[in-house]
Amino acid sequence: MNRTTATSFADAKDLLAYNRAVFEGQSPRQALSSGDNGLGAWQLSTVAGTGPCVALPASVVAEGTGSHSRQPRRLVRVFYGERHVDCQVRDLSPGNVIDLNPDACRELGLQPPVKVMVDWMWL
Repeated sequence: MNRTTATSFADAKDLLAYNRAVFEGQSPRQALSSGDNGLGAWQLSTVAGTGPCVALPASVVAEGTGSHSRQPRRLVRVFYGERHVDCQVRDLSPGNVIDLNPDACRELGLQPPVKVMVDWMWL
């Protein structure tokens, strides 16, 4: 079991910030520092309605799969309080956090934006 900080990503405000940055002239890569485009590292959708998913640090994904480019859809179980949710790994997170998409947040009873401590494990 791993204990770490969980934050949220790919929520409506995150998508709006990304699109606003692109509209104002930033490149798509630059705009990722302002918000999220709703596509994970393997071009899988992370937005609300696509199912619970997470982003993990590249080093953690490599540990769990043997390579950060293989098996991006591997499952993790995330625990918050009395709730848990099974999530696909669809993106790489910055720093040492686990990012929860809106569907994962909803299943855990959280409302984005979030910054909470969670436990998680590979399935």
